[in-house]
Amino acid sequence: MGRIVGASERVRVLLRLSAVLTAVAGLPGTALATDLAPMPTKAIIAPAPIRSPWSVTVTPYAWTMLMNGSVTVKGRTADINVDYGELWNLVKQSEIPKDLAAFMASFEARYDRFSIFSDIVYLKATLNGDMVRGRGNNFVNATLNASANFQDQMVIAEMAATYQVAHWGSNATADSGTAIDVLGGTRYWWMQGKLSATATAVLNVGDLTLSGGRAIAKSPSVDWVDPLVGVRLRHQFAPGVNLTVSGDVGGFDVGSRLSWQALAALNYDFYKSKSVVWSGMAGYRALYVDYSKGSGPTLFEYDMTLHGPILGVTARF
Repeated sequence: MGRIVGASERVRVLLRLSAVLTAVAGLPGTALATDLAPMPTKAIIAPAPIRSPWSVTVTPYAWTMLMNGSVTVKGRTADINVDYGELWNLVKQSEIPKDLAAFMASFEARYDRFSIFSDIVYLKATLNGDMVRGRGNNFVNATLNASANFQDQMVIAEMAATYQVAHWGSNATADSGTAIDVLGGTRYWWMQGKLSATATAVLNVGDLTLSGGRAIAKSPSVDWVDPLVGVRLRHQFAPGVNLTVSGDVGGFDVGSRLSWQALAALNYDFYKSKSVVWSGMAGYRALYVDYSKGSGPTLFEYDMTLHGPILGVTARF
């Protein structure tokens, strides 16, 4: 009898212990060891920044402008030839800004494949000595081959639109790789010139002005607009190193008889902030124009090639 009671007691103890364990397992916050292990989580990936399709560049620059050609004022013609040595002498001897002043800058706004750009050049210079040579008797009805002087003041303003027609490289916006644009627009010219020469042994100065022993032919200001078309190539050699080569032709007897331009420039990024990329620009630019107005004693003609190296700083937003 005692054995039966002892067995029953053990069964009751086991049943109570089982009930306690079951209750404990059901309490909130209680779990098996495998349930307590942290669940693996996926890393949160930040979304890629949205790139604006717009970009804007502003480039103030200096153009070392050499000049080769001829100018005619009131029917009198002089040949112009300004090389590096003469340009250096001009800078040293000129009174700035009275005799020599300049301002040059370009601007471009691009949206995807389209862009508009503008460029402005202002120049005021007094050329003399070996830079200007009068052409004999068409100047003052007497032989005159030396001591000529030309004072030139001009504004050249371009406005054009471009469209990207081809691209090959890493992306369609041509920040890397190579792209080709076609362009079309206008180039505006404003000019005023004064041509003078020593009046010694002048037989007949006609409509020239005499001042301090010099015969002076001064033109009223002239201006004209040339339509232009062209092409531009943009190429990235490496991150932050970009080359631009462009060319255009214009005039077509609408303004001038003919004008053309060629430009090659290398840009190197040297500083980046959150909103602006700064780069240095170096290259070479050539611009030619052949313009004439009037005839005989009213003839003004400007047949000139302006060319030389350019240096600038570009801010890209």
